[in-house]
Amino acid sequence: MSDDLSPADYAILVLLQIEDREISNTELNKLYGVRLVSPAYEKLNAAGYVVSKTDRRPYRHSLADKGARVLGKPLVLGEEQAEAAGRRSTSEKQLWAALAAKHQENLDLRAAVGDADRSDDGARSQDLRSLDERIRAVYDQVADDPGDWVSLTKIRSLLGDVSKADLDKALEQMLGAPDVRLESEIHRHRLGKREKEASVRIGGEDRHKLAIGLR
Repeated sequence: MSDDLSPADYAILVLLQIEDREISNTELNKLYGVRLVSPAYEKLNAAGYVVSKTDRRPYRHSLADKGARVLGKPLVLGEEQAEAAGRRSTSEKQLWAALAAKHQENLDLRAAVGDADRSDDGARSQDLRSLDERIRAVYDQVADDPGDWVSLTKIRSLLGDVSKADLDKALEQMLGAPDVRLESEIHRHRLGKREKEASVRIGGEDRHKLAIGLR
């Protein structure tokens, strides 16, 4: 925590971060029972932590980039705050400890979510790189012989973890291989809803069946 921020200042930044928008004193009071008034808002504005609009009442406030950066760090008392902490009442110290602990919990949660997102992105990228092999493996499971026509409904049902967009892209790319064919069902009356939904549109044409293995 920055030395120029008091616990009360920090609490205001947290509230503005929670709202993530420009909010008026009227709304702050209604939602949290507090208002950001002079000289507090002037101090936070001058330091670059908060942006306040005071051209008309009620005053409106939003979190500035500098304020967001401060909230992205662990809540640690600076020298001035540590000295002041010794003069606080027991209830004030308990409140401050709770605020610090809750803030750290939020930071840990954001970090965990970020790690999970990066892990998911990595797994998704890996799946995309191996989709050609996975499609070929699934085809081998359902086709009696190489080159047999297999409905895309069967392919998609065995690759349920892959989105339609990703699978469509992989199938289209596989057409560049000499042993891969994607064709439309000539007898359209044979197509049900599932077959139509499973098709992949390539070159302005819906393709419904896949064959792999013949050159």
